[in-house]
Amino acid sequence: MNNLKLGVLVSGVVGLIGCFLPFISGGGESISFWGMKELAGSGQIFVTMAGYVLGAVMGAMAVAKPPMQRWQAIVATLGFAFVGFKMRDGFLKLITDGAIGAKLMAIAVLAGLVFSVLCIAKPEATK
Repeated sequence: MNNLKLGVLVSGVVGLIGCFLPFISGGGESISFWGMKELAGSGQIFVTMAGYVLGAVMGAMAVAKPPMQRWQAIVATLGFAFVGFKMRDGFLKLITDGAIGAKLMAIAVLAGLVFSVLCIAKPEATK
């Protein structure tokens, strides 16, 4: 069994979990990515979260019914790349200065991209 598909699944789930944990903390207060709906607009939040959902769903499909197809890996890559594109301006700042949710979201993007690109480059053998 190729464990790369598990990496894609876990990356998507960790990114989604990070959306609900503290994103920004300061002065004893914190706000999650989900809580910023009023500030950033709920559409932007949902669209960003959809990238993690794509990765998680593609990974879950491959785990439930192996092998992971190349198209599934491409869709997962596009989802993670889209989230990375949305967070491009302050990506390094999220990892260094963000709260736990921001760190999980950023790391999930990087890990998800690595795992999904590796799934494209080295697809599983069919049984």
